[in-house]
Amino acid sequence: MKYILNIGLNNTNYSKVVEQINNARGHYFKDYHIKQVVSSYNNEIEPTAVLTFDTEAHYTSILNLVRGWCKVLNQICIAINISDDLQSSNHLIYDPSFRGEKIKFNSKYFMK
Repeated sequence: MKYILNIGLNNTNYSKVVEQINNARGHYFKDYHIKQVVSSYNNEIEPTAVLTFDTEAHYTSILNLVRGWCKVLNQICIAINISDDLQSSNHLIYDPSFRGEKIKFNSKYFMK
């Protein structure tokens, strides 16, 4: 499966994101590509880390990893695209402790 994640950088810094990714590397995936882009949501500019990797790890393992990253990286949620040769799906993965209103994924704001 191929995963693309969008991790906002207003509440954390890029080096902390890279640190977390490198901690997961080898266990969840071998290689990855990361870049920093500028995105916006509701007219607010936010630098964003766009992470791409392929893995054979089980889907639930990756979701648990991303939930953990939400906590460590101070993210309410992380946008994720999951795809294989046959299909693609998009999700917002929320920090498990978040109790506010959850919004739906909007591809208009997703960076690839």
